[in-house]
Parts: sequence; structure tokens; C-alpha cells
Amino acid sequence: MKLFNIRAENKRLVAENKRLHKLCDEKDAYFMELMSDGLRNGSKLAAKHMSDRKKYIHGK
Repeated sequence: MKLFNIRAENKRLVAENKRLHKLCDEKDAYFMELMSDGLRNGSKLAAKHMSDRKKYIHGK
């Protein structure tokens, strides 16, 4: 019975992980759109966020 519970819990956790990844992708898309709009309108804060994102992606 325990093995079934572990497998069921693992399946549930995998599904939750996928849901959270999709949610993060959606959040990132909105944030990128917001930064892009800010940059087009001369926002220094948007430029800072874009710079920080670039550093994060390149592991700095």
C-alpha cells in the first residue's frame, strides 16, 4: 500500500511542478512585456531590470 501512495504522491508532485513551471513562464512573459514597454518609454527602472535579468541569465 505504501508503494502506491508514494507513486501517487510522486505523480501529483510532477504535475504540480509542471503547473508551476507554466505559471513562471507566464509571469516571465508578462514581465518581459512590461520591461520592453518601459524601455520604449525611457524608463530607467526597466533598463535596470533588463540589465539584472541579463546578469541572472549569464550567471553573474
